[in-house]
Amino acid sequence: MLKSYFIDGDKGGVGKSLFTRAFIHYYLSLPQEKRPGLLLVDADCSNPDVCGKGGFKATESEPLPKEILWADLFDLSTEDGWIELGNQVGKTLNREPGRELRMIVSLPAQIGTRAFDGSIIVVNEVLHNTNAIPVWLLSRTLESLTALEYRCRAMPRRYAIGAAVKNLFFGEADRFDRWDVSALRKSLVREDGTAWIETTMPELNSTLTDQIARRPFHKVYSEGYDGEPLALGAKLALDAWFRAQSKSFAQIEALTPPNDDAIDEE
Repeated sequence: MLKSYFIDGDKGGVGKSLFTRAFIHYYLSLPQEKRPGLLLVDADCSNPDVCGKGGFKATESEPLPKEILWADLFDLSTEDGWIELGNQVGKTLNREPGRELRMIVSLPAQIGTRAFDGSIIVVNEVLHNTNAIPVWLLSRTLESLTALEYRCRAMPRRYAIGAAVKNLFFGEADRFDRWDVSALRKSLVREDGTAWIETTMPELNSTLTDQIARRPFHKVYSEGYDGEPLALGAKLALDAWFRAQSKSFAQIEALTPPNDDAIDEE
């Protein structure tokens, strides 16, 4: 089965790229028999923090982990980009029949009005056929709620199930007061997991974040950075962060995409 996760947020700097790279590492860290095949998409063509230089790119001398079937850039602000993505997914499904697959898509800032307003009709088709689940990185701004509400209103079926992630870089979980008291949260979140779930991303030490930059976490663990192995203190901090984050990733992985036979109301 293929499930896809579209990592989104209202603007740059809300933590989409960090979350995406950590989510990828979560799957690579599972016991080998439980690891799905991974399809990695970076849709931020102007600043590709996930699949750009220094990120998930295969070379002859340094191939990607075998679980990563491909990692590529797609311009999802255009219809052609979505068609190209659908073509690539289709080829993979034909090559890997019956295999558990997860596609993780890192979206750029301000893509909502270009792709998620229903005007590019193939978007809904691709989301439906890839069993898409939106993952929304919350900040504490009103714009974060407004942008998510826009998507939910424009594509209600596709946004019937998802995950709202409080990025604790912006403050403790109880300080997201705009979200906590919003009508949007009340309409989306269900404790039984049949609609949206709410979870968190702990703050990663800022010095460590800067040093890691775009490097995939499996390479940070195996090679360190700046030509030096990962120091013990940095490794312990990263281990603790991943342990705290893994529960959220497991909750998101457990989500079941909307079960609808028709390409719906959009």
